[in-house]
Amino acid sequence: MAAATWSREGGTVRFALGILIPLAAALMQGTVVPLVAIGDARPSLPILVAGSWAVAAGAREAVWWAFLGGLATDLLSGGPLGAFALASLPPVAAIGVRDRGLQRATPVLVGALLVGIAALFALLLYVGIVVAAGQPIASVPLAVGAAAGSAVYTGVLALAIYPAARLLRRVTEKQGALGVW
Repeated sequence: MAAATWSREGGTVRFALGILIPLAAALMQGTVVPLVAIGDARPSLPILVAGSWAVAAGAREAVWWAFLGGLATDLLSGGPLGAFALASLPPVAAIGVRDRGLQRATPVLVGALLVGIAALFALLLYVGIVVAAGQPIASVPLAVGAAAGSAVYTGVLALAIYPAARLLRRVTEKQGALGVW
């Protein structure tokens, strides 16, 4: 079913991007993000790319991006397996549910705001899942504060990433429609 959706909307290149981009985001989350942290605020790259794709292309593909990126992040972080993936799915799906038939794309500021809001809800949901799973957290209020700061950081980065996702969607849809891929 998912492969049929991608073949209809952009071909195998879009399918490959749906695997490579979330995996790269998860890898960078564990390697690069700690180096660019501002205090306890760290951008959430898997949510950034999945959320940007949700606003640009809709929820259908973006939830797969969120799931794959979240699962890879869980595997690399040592946290509860599936917690980040589960926390990412509802917010990414929520911001991607809209009528894609609209002629105008979502404005960049609105798209970045939506991605930041999705990051906030996903990170708060993640904190809740970790607490419910009985994993140790030094301080829940500090974790909530870090989630808020990370959501702002992620939203600011979406100012650059969302337009790139919009462009990538247009290019892959044109190529898929032409039968090039």
